[in-house]
Amino acid sequence: MKYLHRSIPAFLLFQVLGVAPALSAELQLPREGWVSWQVPAVDNAPAWCCWDDSRGRDGSPKACQLERSEGFGIGSRDKTTDAVKVYARLNGGKVDRLQALSAGCPVETKTPIQELGEVSSDDSARWFITQAKQAGGESTQYHGESVLAALALHRGNLALDALGQFSRDPRVETRKWSVFWLSMVRGNEGADITSKVMFGDPEAEVRKHAAFSLSQTKSPRAATDLIRQGNTDKVGDVRAQAWFWLAQTGAADAEKAIGIALRKDADEEVREQAIFALSQLPGDRAVNALIEVAQDQSLAREQRKRAVFWLSQSESDAAQAFLEKVLARNDR
Repeated sequence: MKYLHRSIPAFLLFQVLGVAPALSAELQLPREGWVSWQVPAVDNAPAWCCWDDSRGRDGSPKACQLERSEGFGIGSRDKTTDAVKVYARLNGGKVDRLQALSAGCPVETKTPIQELGEVSSDDSARWFITQAKQAGGESTQYHGESVLAALALHRGNLALDALGQFSRDPRVETRKWSVFWLSMVRGNEGADITSKVMFGDPEAEVRKHAAFSLSQTKSPRAATDLIRQGNTDKVGDVRAQAWFWLAQTGAADAEKAIGIALRKDADEEVREQAIFALSQLPGDRAVNALIEVAQDQSLAREQRKRAVFWLSQSESDAAQAFLEKVLARNDR
């Protein structure tokens, strides 16, 4: 038998279940089974849920199957929530499944869910901080993404400061997930912390992940930081990836910055990846930038050929017209 659970107002929930809100700093969780509680969400928190996409862009929420690793998100709906529901399943006192969703998202489980009601954001955040600290070795899926994603959704400075600390954690995966969710959920404050990781973390893998995370946001500092990383990071692969993500952002000065790197970076691989990055610019900008490279006689022949190759992958009329001219010249 499946149990369908939909969020209802807290005061009704307390009357139905005969329980009071959990107010203590330490959450009292059962040793077995599903438990749930609700917390205030950070401003503009994404309304995570599962969606019935059979109805297209405006599909309605559908019940998330908590026992399954089911995809969830907000799709193109750009919806937000002011409250988050946490769902945890315990086995012998240890959490083996965890999910945070919009308070209005319906869920289904094979066993009943024990409700704790509304919990203060800080009390819940302390529980999540403990869970993250107790993870052994490199973070597991549950202790990595799920815990830090849920923590990021919690309103208040306690959660934000903890994520900032986890962005400096000895565990590489913990640092990577921290900066990702800081960027995705915590606005400009999260972007500021992610920026520090981009330029200060000792691991190239983490600096690359921080750049990717920042590139997925609307932060006003994203393009500036990606250009800085592309120009200054000591590892060529990090610089190359910075140019790729810069192009993906569509920033107005991307062509100029990538073009300078193409002509000045000492690493041949970075120069080659810079041409590929130009191919990732939006619309006609990619074609125009690649044509400029292909026509630049100051560049190495192999670089110009690489630009022609990426032009050949485009379906743009302008790209095809340029290639026709190149072929016509070679036929003479």
